[in-house]
Amino acid sequence: MNIKQKSITFPKISPLGDKGLIVEFGDHFDINLNKKALALDFILNKSLPYGVTETAPTLISLMVRFNPFETTYEFVAEKILFLLESDLDISANNGRLFIIPAVYGEEDGPDLDEVADLMEMSADQVISNHLECEQQVMMLGFGAGCSYCGLLPPIWDIPRGDKIKPSVPGGSLLIALRQTVFPSTSMPTGWRQIGKSPCLTFDLDKSPNFLLNAGDRIRFEKVSKSRAKLIPHDTLWETFE
Repeated sequence: MNIKQKSITFPKISPLGDKGLIVEFGDHFDINLNKKALALDFILNKSLPYGVTETAPTLISLMVRFNPFETTYEFVAEKILFLLESDLDISANNGRLFIIPAVYGEEDGPDLDEVADLMEMSADQVISNHLECEQQVMMLGFGAGCSYCGLLPPIWDIPRGDKIKPSVPGGSLLIALRQTVFPSTSMPTGWRQIGKSPCLTFDLDKSPNFLLNAGDRIRFEKVSKSRAKLIPHDTLWETFE
């Protein structure tokens, strides 16, 4: 017996427990879907509906939390539907631009040569290309302050490694799938490490705790290991365009 599956129309709004909802823009990663999630997050936060307490974009969706004693799922969903009926301006949220110092190669980037082989480039060419690329923070996730940044040019579309590393330090520059993952705390990973920054983007003693937000843009600046030791861990150089 053939059973017809109903096609899913995106964007789709669904309940997330009794205190939230999720807006999904698709079922697979696409940079334009990420830009739509960021655009909705930006517009929604310009004037938060009554009772909404938090929003959090992912690669292809937006989570919205609300206080059920102040509002309802139906009210928040209706407000979001109204915004979705207009054509989301995916260029609306350019975020802030930060320059982040980083040391490449050797013990700070033990997988640089392997990445260079996969990209059929020299290690110096890999570093130069990475420095030239402005990347957007597409989401925060996995660990506190861990930023998923991209997209890098197609030549960076390399797979994750074959083995899981038990731990890489906060500040590592991790590469795979045209993305740079920039964690703020130590974590296990299958991604390849090409460098390390002295900057950590999560600090419980700072306000706000997160120094980077989804939608912000970053560039890396190569520094020497000796200079990196002198840079405070909460240093991000914001540029004003």
